[in-house]
Amino acid sequence: MRLKRYLTLLWLAFFLVLSSGMTTASAHAGLMSSTPKDGEVLKTNPGQMSLRFTETLEPDLVSIRLYDWEGNEIQLEPPALQPGDASQVNASLPDLAEGTYTAIVSVVSEDGHPVEERLSFSIGQKSAVVVQPSEKKADTSYLIVYRYLAQGILLLGGGLYLVAWRAQRYGLPTVAQLIGIGRQIGWALAVVGLIFLWFLYDESLAAVSLTKALWQLDGNLLVQSPFAIMLLVSFALLLLLAIPNMMAGWYVGIWVLLVCAQAFGGHAWGITPLWLSILLRLLHVLTVSLWLGALVYMLLARKRAEQGNQGFKAFFLRTVALAAGLAVVTGVLMLFVQTDMTSILQSSLTWSYLLYGKVISVCAMLAVAYLQTKRWRSKDSLHAGLLRWEIILGILAVLAGLWMSQTSYPTDNTSTQETIQAESN
Repeated sequence: MRLKRYLTLLWLAFFLVLSSGMTTASAHAGLMSSTPKDGEVLKTNPGQMSLRFTETLEPDLVSIRLYDWEGNEIQLEPPALQPGDASQVNASLPDLAEGTYTAIVSVVSEDGHPVEERLSFSIGQKSAVVVQPSEKKADTSYLIVYRYLAQGILLLGGGLYLVAWRAQRYGLPTVAQLIGIGRQIGWALAVVGLIFLWFLYDESLAAVSLTKALWQLDGNLLVQSPFAIMLLVSFALLLLLAIPNMMAGWYVGIWVLLVCAQAFGGHAWGITPLWLSILLRLLHVLTVSLWLGALVYMLLARKRAEQGNQGFKAFFLRTVALAAGLAVVTGVLMLFVQTDMTSILQSSLTWSYLLYGKVISVCAMLAVAYLQTKRWRSKDSLHAGLLRWEIILGILAVLAGLWMSQTSYPTDNTSTQETIQAESN
């Protein structure tokens, strides 16, 4: 009967998403059009540069740098958003001599991700030789590494702690009994990972320094970056988690909040309706955390849990089945909200290939879980090798998911941008 109720809830959630009919996605902010156009040769100085993006921008997180054909930077006044249209940014141009100019435009998407665009235009005639600006875009590849380190530990640790907390009812060990000092090591790695992630993210922002804003307690600037807020909240929760000798409910609540906080640092903020995007991500992150945490707990406590404890067996199978089912369903619904199958299949973006890898990993996990469950029911024992493979596949799926949240995903805007760029060239 419980399984039927769970399935009923899943179907209701599915139809809720399909019936909303309101979801639109814009991925990371992408340059839709510009005046002057990229590569355009103008007769006279236009006096202003205007750029329109696929989504609204945050006013203090926009930077435009202009360079002449010799690679020298030309000082500009701070850019401003178009009144009544926050997706367009304007920058006044000073007196410019004839020649070719390169503009580097840095913005931050609504979801907190930095985006850089480059374009060039000429006044009078193109310069015979154009020296590209020496300014290099910050390498953000390390963001993925540290994000995976920090957030992966939090997701796995949260699920492991919650499952262990419930498993105590069946006479099974706690996390402290299972891994001992490993708790402190994991906590320290998560803290270090979040700190490095903060500075790497701050380095990727051309317009402002969030570290300086944090030091000056500039809340108006900090709240413009959801990713930065997610990092600060996670760090504060980790500090609260380190307080000793609190009641068990304290640590359970902190772990739940820590896991939930990780849902607010991805694409959620660039999608409408926002409430639906946030809800799906919260459910997805929580269920993935529980799924992986349950598998790791079973691997660590297998000898004591697999035989003669029918109560725990029923709890474990029910928890994993529900977590896996909700993780898959919410993952599919997130695709409906973010984009569509046509855009995914036609796209050559990294995001699409990561999605394929995540789907393959999850399907393999489900296949291994089926074999494992069948063995446990028939022989009353678990296969350690199969458990390890489930965990490895789950880790790969989480890595793909975090990487996906760090890259642009395909929408109708993707093909529109490609068409505009082709026409401008």
